[in-house]
Amino acid sequence: MIIVPETSFSYNAHFSLSLPSTTIDTFPTFLIGPNGSGKTTLLKILGGFFKVSPPVKVKWQGTLRETRPIYFAYMPAKATYDPNFTVKNYLMLSGNKRQLETIAKELELTKWLGRRMGTLSSGWLQRVFIARILLQDTPYVLMDEPTSFLDPEARKDLIESLSRHPEKHFVISSHDLAFLSSFGKFVIGLRDGNVVFRGSTIDFFERGIEDVFVTGYIM
Repeated sequence: MIIVPETSFSYNAHFSLSLPSTTIDTFPTFLIGPNGSGKTTLLKILGGFFKVSPPVKVKWQGTLRETRPIYFAYMPAKATYDPNFTVKNYLMLSGNKRQLETIAKELELTKWLGRRMGTLSSGWLQRVFIARILLQDTPYVLMDEPTSFLDPEARKDLIESLSRHPEKHFVISSHDLAFLSSFGKFVIGLRDGNVVFRGSTIDFFERGIEDVFVTGYIM
């Protein structure tokens, strides 16, 4: 459970985000909206990377606590890496050697474990970044545009892999409405720094999509 207070956050002189009081207790939750609507900013607020007052609270080990980055596995839209690392060495940075081969198999990465990161295409790099996030030992997972660079087959592998981890609480920022319809359960819709929709994925497609994208959106 993540509890967001009624608050606001200014990133710079040109952007501010207004948040109503919201409890996120249905996962996967998707943050949906146009470019510049505040999705990534909200994702970082939830994870404690950006601070707000009063603070966001997270249920951790049975207790509500002020959010902190250590409670979350966070996958940014543009992850950094050492191109000389092998895929296996990069994944071992998660500290979870026990599940490494299992997660690698889920994302079709087994044959790439010996390859250097700098030799991989954007699509295969994205799979590696997703694998590392799944290997981190925390129930809360924040993902920023995880289907970027993924072809339809890779997106299918991603959904299947994430679905194998019901113990994980996913909060995902995405433009990919096909991904949302296949995997999401709850939606927070943003536009121009405001939350304009909160509800189930079914309700979003029935009545919320035009509030978020104004003229609608073609999948």
